[in-house]
Amino acid sequence: MIDFGDLAAFTLHDVKNRLAVLASRAEAKGDRDTVHAVLEVAATLTRLLAWYKAEKGNLGIEIDARTPADLLTELTREVGPQNALTVSADLVDAPAIWFYDEALVRMVLLNALYNALRHARQRVLMAACVRTGWLEFSVRDDGPGYPAAMLGQPVAMQPLSREGTGLGLHLAGRVAALHSNAGEHGYVELGNDEGAVFRLMLPP
Repeated sequence: MIDFGDLAAFTLHDVKNRLAVLASRAEAKGDRDTVHAVLEVAATLTRLLAWYKAEKGNLGIEIDARTPADLLTELTREVGPQNALTVSADLVDAPAIWFYDEALVRMVLLNALYNALRHARQRVLMAACVRTGWLEFSVRDDGPGYPAAMLGQPVAMQPLSREGTGLGLHLAGRVAALHSNAGEHGYVELGNDEGAVFRLMLPP
């Protein structure tokens, strides 16, 4: 017999497919606001599905050689046209390749990007670089920044909110930790620097 959790997961997957159809119709009509809203909801459902898999111990990881610059370029092209804010990527110091699960990392960065868009005043900047031998993906905005209470504590300790921000951070921490090498695990940093800065750190 199928349990409620699995039924919910199947239902979420079906809803995501229906949202994709709605987004396509809205895009054809030039309704940018609706496209943005629908894709953000779809991203939230993706996080819920990933969280469910993580809780059941089924969140697998497929690490392979990837190109960070290509990933950020794709996210910029996907999200940028959906809103009036400026979304850009700094790729000057991005490494040519790195080893990570692109699907999971993409989900984490997309969540951080949507969160930044909710709080930014004019712009959001993504970047990839190598810091102290680790790959750093960052998403920063020019908004009010993270509340002081969210800084200086592990992501796993962040409170869950009705908006799903906490869920996204918890999942980001899970995804980061799945990336490990020589006993070191990836992690997430939150900071403020003329706005909020989200950093996903992945080991070499």
